[in-house]
Amino acid sequence: MSKKITLGISSCLLGKSVRFNGSHKRSAYCVEELSEWFDYKPVCPEVEIGMGIPREPIRLVQQGEDIRVKNVTDHSKDFTDDLVALATEKVKDFSELDGFIFMQKSPSCGLFGVKVYNENGMPGPDPDQGAFAKKIQQAYPLMPMEEAGRLNDAVLRENFLTRVFAHAEWKEEVLSHPLPKSLVAFHTKYKYLLQVRSEKHYRELGQLVAKAGSEPFDELSQEYFTLFMFALSQRAVANDHVNVMHHMIGFIKNELDHASKHSILNLIDLYQKGDVELLVPLTLLKHYIEKYNVTYLINQKYLSPFPQSFDQYNQAQFKNKYFIS
Repeated sequence: MSKKITLGISSCLLGKSVRFNGSHKRSAYCVEELSEWFDYKPVCPEVEIGMGIPREPIRLVQQGEDIRVKNVTDHSKDFTDDLVALATEKVKDFSELDGFIFMQKSPSCGLFGVKVYNENGMPGPDPDQGAFAKKIQQAYPLMPMEEAGRLNDAVLRENFLTRVFAHAEWKEEVLSHPLPKSLVAFHTKYKYLLQVRSEKHYRELGQLVAKAGSEPFDELSQEYFTLFMFALSQRAVANDHVNVMHHMIGFIKNELDHASKHSILNLIDLYQKGDVELLVPLTLLKHYIEKYNVTYLINQKYLSPFPQSFDQYNQAQFKNKYFIS
């Protein structure tokens, strides 16, 4: 990346005291760790539409076929239109973003499973999204978006960050240089990452890349990126990782001595059984790929989807533990 990536974020997650009760929901992970990689564009929709601090709480309320954002105790106070209008106004400001981290459960910012109440005050059966978050996601369906609470899940966190960096790279490497060779180069380095997410979509993306130069680039690249982001959002399973790692070993099998090859295969087997984390065989595999300078594999995003995915500390720990030479 040539510059820091910018993410949208709910202001309360940065420690700003903007919640209805005057408190915040500071996320140590967002503030202390992710800030090394990202700049933030904070927003608190409720404050920005003029609601005070502190203020009476709001909730999603089912009203006929519609879901409205209303005062918890006085349903005559409806904030839906104001929140939607603010989101519409903010859409242009968010065009520079490569991702968004929302506050979970919020009737304005919640992205998943926000509780919806019936007009009698009882919880309804079907959750929804916060009114502001929903409109932003509709405006930017390909932008990676996540809730802060879900970032505690290592798999969801890795998936979100991978998509964020890919989203930024796409803009920097393809949209800024809209040429068939840019698309080919982009696709090439994401080959194994796409395969491990979805073999089906990887093949479909390859077919689109093959058309580069023979079809209008703007239309082709948009179709590619839409499918690309969908493919990256898929959750990989252990067997897919195992297949990809075995395929990569094929590039270095002639260089590996018997003990080294056995060590890698053993770690892959332990990962498949659930006895070690994916990072263990991946780190060892990456070490040997770099040792034998296999450029094609070194450049694969599967091994390093985002900065510090294999940091010096982890490399040192695995070298000490598995006696890599």
